[in-house]
Amino acid sequence: MKTPSDFGLRSEPPSHPALLDYLASRFVADGWSLKKLHRLILLSRVYQQESRSDLQVDPNTAAGVERTDRARLEDPENRLLWRMPRQRLDFESTRDSLLAGSGEIDLTMGGRSIPIFENPLSRRRTVYGYVDRQFLPGVFRVFDFANPDLHIPQRHQTTVPQQALFFLNNRLIMESAHALAKKRSSPNFEQDLHQLYRTLFQRTPTSAETDRAVEFFQDAKSVPAPIRTEPPASAWQYGYGKVDPISGEFKSFSQLPHFEKVAWQGGPSWPDSRLGWLQLKAESGHPGNDLDHAVVRRWIAPHDTVIKIQGELSHPSKEGDGVHASIVTPRGVVASWLIHNQKTRTELDNIQILKGESVSFVVDCAKNLGYDDFKWAPVIIQTGKKENDPEGDQVVEWSAKKDFASPFEKLPEPLDAWSAYAQILLASNEFMFID
Repeated sequence: MKTPSDFGLRSEPPSHPALLDYLASRFVADGWSLKKLHRLILLSRVYQQESRSDLQVDPNTAAGVERTDRARLEDPENRLLWRMPRQRLDFESTRDSLLAGSGEIDLTMGGRSIPIFENPLSRRRTVYGYVDRQFLPGVFRVFDFANPDLHIPQRHQTTVPQQALFFLNNRLIMESAHALAKKRSSPNFEQDLHQLYRTLFQRTPTSAETDRAVEFFQDAKSVPAPIRTEPPASAWQYGYGKVDPISGEFKSFSQLPHFEKVAWQGGPSWPDSRLGWLQLKAESGHPGNDLDHAVVRRWIAPHDTVIKIQGELSHPSKEGDGVHASIVTPRGVVASWLIHNQKTRTELDNIQILKGESVSFVVDCAKNLGYDDFKWAPVIIQTGKKENDPEGDQVVEWSAKKDFASPFEKLPEPLDAWSAYAQILLASNEFMFID
């Protein structure tokens, strides 16, 4: 039916009105039980048909061939359900199938929703995935996820290049392929290949598929092993430290231990039972409960150079006594500000810094804790040439906002031959479609 949410006089008429009447009467007779209604439908012969039209009748009889040809001619759109329409898995079913195929799915029932795209990746069923209506993940949009702000009676299906890129590069695919490859339990190649096909497709490979697999693994032997490269570590660190109440100098630094969605803080809950209100986000933050717990955004110099600092510090609240902020280098405090319900530019120039030295942006609660939210996303710009650098005139900058990131996560292990072959099968139409 092309109007699944409109059953009025202006909607498309149902293809099987008598069947709808029967199902409605059974629904009432069975005590309005949806489970019994679903069981009735799912166990019916019509529902259990295959999608291939040549398997719906006996191809050895002329009568069977005639019925198949007649069905194709009289009902090419399969409106009368003479075969099962071929169906592509939606994103939720795709993700659950990947986890089930790799044997890593978590079937725990109930509980709160959880982010399913954050590292380490959750193995819970997708029905428990957290959906943020204002910030819907791009993967959902790529796979035609229903808009959570609107009434969506039927999903539209698209085929776009981003879907193929997901199956080539996404961490979930890589980890599922690795898990499948590790399940090999036999030293015999053919037995391992049959096990892989039975796990994913509930069948053994054909002779042609076996020949292609042998050719694939032979070619893989001549390919050099992939080189594992990790992205460079961030120049920024996020932590807290102690401020001297007399001189205002910054005395120590400890890294914040926990990253929660968009912020570094003391633990999963904020405020934390041990570290209190300490928090740092991409553009903002909150100092701790006292001068021993000033919040610190620290930049580490990757080489000897000269820098300048740009940015704006703001304290938006009229309540409280404001915050005290300072910029600290190994040579001491180079600038400080005490602001309350105001904004100020935090710009410094011609700061010499050596490789491995730090520039710390420190904010404490001033005299009293309360209404101490602040905004400060400084930008460090290299103005001096790096020694022996042929491109020393190139402008280099480090932005606290743009460079802000979750904890450094190791990349998935490179795919070996078995993992790569498992990835190919996971991206196949046979895995993605219900026949």
